[in-house]
Amino acid sequence: MALQLTNISAGNPQQSAVPAAQKNLGSKDVFLKLLVAQMKNQNPSKPQDSSKMASQLAQFNMVEQQISTNKYLKTLAANGGMGAGSSGLAGLAGASSSYLGHSVTVNQSTVDFTGSPIKFSTHLSLGAASTQVLVRDSTGQVVRTMDAGALTQGKQSFSWNGLSDSGATMAAGTYSFEIKALDYQGQTIQANVQRSGLVDAVRKSQAGGVQLVVGGVAVNTSQVSEIRL
Repeated sequence: MALQLTNISAGNPQQSAVPAAQKNLGSKDVFLKLLVAQMKNQNPSKPQDSSKMASQLAQFNMVEQQISTNKYLKTLAANGGMGAGSSGLAGLAGASSSYLGHSVTVNQSTVDFTGSPIKFSTHLSLGAASTQVLVRDSTGQVVRTMDAGALTQGKQSFSWNGLSDSGATMAAGTYSFEIKALDYQGQTIQANVQRSGLVDAVRKSQAGGVQLVVGGVAVNTSQVSEIRL
C-alpha cells in the first residue's frame, strides 16, 4: 500500500493544527526520507504519536531556516562585508541612518544646471590676494569667468546664475567649477569646490561603494566634509 503523508495530517485534528509552513517542509527530500524511514521502522502496535511528529517537523524547520540563514550571511559577506562602513547591504543601511535627510557639505566641482542659480563655496586656509572662478561646460570649455577679488581666510560662498561671459543663458546640462586663488606672495592656495544640500537618497554604486544623492547629484561618502542635523 502506497504511503500517503496527506492522510496522516488529515486524519488527526492535532496534526491539522500545524502551520502550513511546517507542513510544506514534508515535501523536501530530506524530511521525506526521515519520515518514511521512521514510519517503516515504527512498532505497528505502538504507532508514532502524531504530536511528536509535528514537534519533529518543527525541529526540522528550525534546522532548514538556520541553513538558509547561514547561506545568506555567507553571500552577504562575500558581496561587501558586514560592517556599517562597508559596501554591502549592511553598509548601505548604516549609511542611510547616518546621512539620509541630513544636510551635508561635499567636495564636488561637477553639478547639473537646470536653469536655477547654483550655489557653491570653498574654504581658504589663507587670505587670497586674488580669486577667479571658472565655469566649464561638459566639453571642458570655459563659458564664464568670474573675478571674486581678494578674499579672507575661511569659508567663502559663490553663486552662478547660469549666464555665459556674453550674457547668454546656458543650456541645461552638466557644468564644472574651478576656483583659482593666489596668496599675497603669488602662491596658489588650494580651494576645493564645495556645495551643500540635503541627502535625498543613499544607494549602492556600480563599483560596490555607497553613494549619497545630494540635490540630484551622486557623490561618494569620501567626498563629505561636513554633516549637520
